[in-house]
Parts: sequence; structure tokens; C-alpha cells
Amino acid sequence: MSVSSPPKTDTLLPHTSPKPDATPKQLVTAALVAAAWLVIALLYLAGVAYVVPPLLLVATAALLRGGRTVLDRIMLAMGLLLGLTCLGALVFAVWPWGLHPVTAGGTAATALIVAAAKTGRRPRLPRLGPTDAIAALAVAAVGAIVAWPLLRDGRTGRLAQVMEGEDLARHAALFDAIRHAGGYLFQHPGQGRTLVYEGMVSYPQGSHLTAALLDGFARSSAVGMGTGTGMFDHYLAFVTGGYLLLVATIVWAAQWIGAGGLTPARTAVLAAGIAGLCAFGEPLDLVRFGYPSQVLGLAEALMLLTVLVRPVPRPRQQLLLVAALLAAVGFTYYLYLPPVGLAAILWLMRERRNHRMRRIPAVALAIAVTSAVPLAIGVLVAGQAGALLSVGSLRVGREGLAVLLCVVASGLLTRRGRRSRIWRSYALTFVPVAGFATGMLAVQRVFGSGSGYYANKALFLVLVLLLAGLGALALHLPRRPLGSPHLRTASVLMAIVALIGGERAGDQRDHLDTQRTWLAGAAADQVAYARAALALAPGDPTVVIGDDPGYDSYRLTLFISTLHRTSGEMAGATYHIGPINSPDRLDAVVVRMPGPMRLLALTDDAYTRAEALRDRHPAVAIDIVRP
Repeated sequence: MSVSSPPKTDTLLPHTSPKPDATPKQLVTAALVAAAWLVIALLYLAGVAYVVPPLLLVATAALLRGGRTVLDRIMLAMGLLLGLTCLGALVFAVWPWGLHPVTAGGTAATALIVAAAKTGRRPRLPRLGPTDAIAALAVAAVGAIVAWPLLRDGRTGRLAQVMEGEDLARHAALFDAIRHAGGYLFQHPGQGRTLVYEGMVSYPQGSHLTAALLDGFARSSAVGMGTGTGMFDHYLAFVTGGYLLLVATIVWAAQWIGAGGLTPARTAVLAAGIAGLCAFGEPLDLVRFGYPSQVLGLAEALMLLTVLVRPVPRPRQQLLLVAALLAAVGFTYYLYLPPVGLAAILWLMRERRNHRMRRIPAVALAIAVTSAVPLAIGVLVAGQAGALLSVGSLRVGREGLAVLLCVVASGLLTRRGRRSRIWRSYALTFVPVAGFATGMLAVQRVFGSGSGYYANKALFLVLVLLLAGLGALALHLPRRPLGSPHLRTASVLMAIVALIGGERAGDQRDHLDTQRTWLAGAAADQVAYARAALALAPGDPTVVIGDDPGYDSYRLTLFISTLHRTSGEMAGATYHIGPINSPDRLDAVVVRMPGPMRLLALTDDAYTRAEALRDRHPAVAIDIVRP
């Protein structure tokens, strides 16, 4: 019997040299996460945690795709982070660490590292180009004009400069309260009512939450709040930064939408025109009168409309951007949610009809639905819908809007404009925005009186969208300049100059005089009020008495309560007790004050009236002080 030899193993298995065991991908990811947390903790302990937010922004921009410039990536990343921060803050209010910089920064870094591991993307940014430099210079120029009056005259001049409107006092108090509460006040309503006026507990708080979170990084402290005046200085820095973000968003949106017809020379002229309008025109009123939530809401709404006009090429990334920006708008300034939400729905319908969007990820849908939470709270719980017919002094010049509309429409009606998918999408996106503002104006005319406060705020969204559409001017010019490039650039420059002149001539208020006042410094009476507020040491809740009962005393009372952190304690004696110029108001204030109080008498006559008021209420402990 023969025995067959066993087969040779090399005929069944190829000969391969042994390979070392590869490190599992999960271990690499875990190691990177641990390293990120360690670095953030060390930066926090070293007192330089303020570098963490810029690093996270750049890292997010490096992981995103789409866009040709660094500015494109930075703006897309900014929009994504703003929306995700507003959503993540829902968790901050219930977990035990609140707004701690290490936990917030570590969580964000973890999400970025896991996203990179899941997608397999390596960090990559485009090279810096001339359009990046143009945008940076435009924003820097506006920043110098806006910030110089706030820096030039010290703390007294800075406070006097922003006391023209009362709203900023409430916004600063809300920012400070969120830092103390560790999250949204509508998730801590009981604590919120002890810190601020009850109406602010349900106010959209996305901008305040973002500023409060960044303030923890700026201070490298989770518990250090600083003095009341120091807190106010920090908040003014965030207010200024928010306005510069709006300027950057308008410049970027104009470049992103009109990229096909914009050479660097044309981009420079366009950016200069936009910067001029933002530095000397109506948008600056949003800083002067203290509307930081509206400013950031405008930036977020314009980011959303811009990516609806010209989407990023990756559908899932586009959906995530749209959903995140809807959340950002909803949590920051939900007045703009209906028009931009409708624009997003119309965009999605077009994409699905053209088979470019087959299905919507559940995460994006959940984010979009969550964006309506502040709107539901404000309208259904807090009854804020009744304020839509309020009358105010804020007004957008209709003639200036008409000039802008004609300039943009002149480009859209050209042959290139009609054939361009991007510009057709711009026109379709403009419809719900303009329709919403028109509807608000119509409702104000029928049911209200005077200049509609929120109707004009709706017109600001129309204004910034028209500014972003100024790239339509390039549709009148060849794609590549022919003949003398200086002549072509000059033609665009003349159009921009005409635009600025028309907008200035059409506005009923002289914004150039306003700008001169901004640059020259606050009026003498405003400086005196600011000096009195800063000289007063923190103590019992303080009510200001001037020569006559009226707005100035009421406004100064609000700012002092913010600086002394007594806004919540004084809320019952500050709001809903009759007209501010009523001669009986001070007596009602004293009656409703929960405990001892101070009266700040600005003049000798006011001191006499304060003494008479104290005599009428002997049961209340009242201290009278002079500046």
C-alpha cells in the first residue's frame, strides 16, 4: 500500500512575510481624544484657554469640504459651530459642569476627532489667496471705526457711548446671568428670575450663551465672573465681535454668490463698498442702540441663505450646515426663522424634485425641528407675539433699499443673470425674505401705528441679503476683463459710489452726522450719566432720580442694576408699573421694592424730591446719595 505524500503548503497559501500587528483605529482615535483633553486642560491651567476656540474653528474648517478659499472654510465652520453650540448648550444646562471651558472644549474636540475618524478625512485647508486678504482688510477697517470710540476714552467714555439705547443693559444682564446659571435660563427659570427680569428668561439666548461660553475661555475660569464693570467690558467686546462677524458674513456672502464674475480687483471694490456701508450706514445703528442678538441673528440667517443660494457640493454636509444654521437662527433671533425656514423648505423641494437630494438624515431633521423650540417657548408660553406691533425709532430707509434692489435686479435681468443657476436661486431665495418683511409692514399698517419696530428689523434681513447680492453688478461685465482693467474696475467703483450716494440720500436720518457723533464721542450728558454710574459703589438696589421723571433716569437705573448685578432683585420695581414719565412712578417703585434701596439724586432739585419721597414711605429703608 502506497502512502501519498502530503501536499506542499506553498501550493495552497501564498508565501507572505509576517506583518506586525497594526494599531487598531479605535485606539488611535481614543489616544487623540485623550491628548486633546489633556492639552485643553493644560491650556486652562496655564491661563491661556482663550486659544482653544480659534483652534477648534480652524480644525473644523480643515475637516469641512467645499469652497475655494480659506475664508470660505472659516465661514462654513463658523456657521456649523454656532448652530451646534446653541444645540449643545441644551446639554450644558443639565450636566454637572455647566459652561466649564475644559468640558465644553474637550467635548467639541472629541466630536471633531470622531468625525474625522468616521469620514476618513485628513485636515486640509486651501491656500491663502488675495480674496482672503481683501476680506480681512475690509473687516479690519470697519473694526477700527467701530472699536476706536469704545477704546479711546476709557471705561467712562465706553459706557457713555453705548447708553443711547436701554436694550444693551438687559442683554448684558442676561449674558452675566447665563454665566452664573451655567446654561440657558429657560432651563433654569427659577434661578433665572432671581438674576434678570422675567421677560428675559424666555428671550432667545443663543448670542448670550455663545458669549458666556467664550467668556469662560477668555478668563480661563469656570467660576471667575469679574466685577460688574469688568463683565460689561467683556460683553462689549463680544458685541463688537458679533458686528464684525456680520460684516465678514456680508463680504463673504457677496464673494461666495458672485464668485463666477469676481476677479480680485472687482472683489476689492465690492468689499470696500460693503465695508463703507457697514461703517457709515444703517447697520451701525444695531451697535449704537444695543441689538447684539439681532446682529448675530442676521449673520447666521445670511450664512444660511448664502448656502441655500449656492450649496456646498457634498449633500450630507450641506444638510448638516442647513440644519445647524436653522438651529442657530432659531436660538439666537427667532424673528428670522420663518423666512429663512421657508427658504430652506423651498430649497429642499427643488433639490428633491431635481433628484439631487434623495433622503434627509434623521440627525439633520431632528436639528431642524429643535430650532423651533425657542420660538415655541416665546410665542406659546411667554406670549411674545403681542410685541410684534411695537413702535420704535429703529428704521431702515426705504429709498436706500429701493436703490439696492434696482442695482441687484439690473444684474439679475441680464442674459448671464437669467441663465445662471446660482443667480436664479438667489432670486427665489429673496422672495420669502422680502415677502416676510412686506407682510410685517402690512400688519403694522393695518393693526399698529407709527414705525413698526419688528417690521424694520425684518427689513434689515432684506438689507443684508441685498448687500450680499451686489456681486450681480459683475454680470454687466465680461467674465474676464477686456481692454483696460482699470476702466472695468472704475465702472464697478462708480456703481458702488452711486449706490452709497443713493442710499445716503434716500435715508431720512443723516447717518453721516450720526457717524461723526460716534467718532467724536458721547454727548456731555451721557458722559455725566456714565461717570455717576461708575462712581457708585455696589450696594442696595439703586433707582435714579433726575430733574424730571423720564427716560434718562429709567435708562440709567437699568445700567446701574446691570453693573451692580441687581437686575433680578429690582425687576418687580422696574417693569410693568406704568409710564416711565409718570409723576407717580417713583412712589410705585418704592412700594414694590423688596427691601432696602438707594436713591441716586443727580441734581439738588432731585435730592429734594428724593427726600420727600423718603418721607412719604417711612417704612422703607431708603438711602439717598449724590454723584
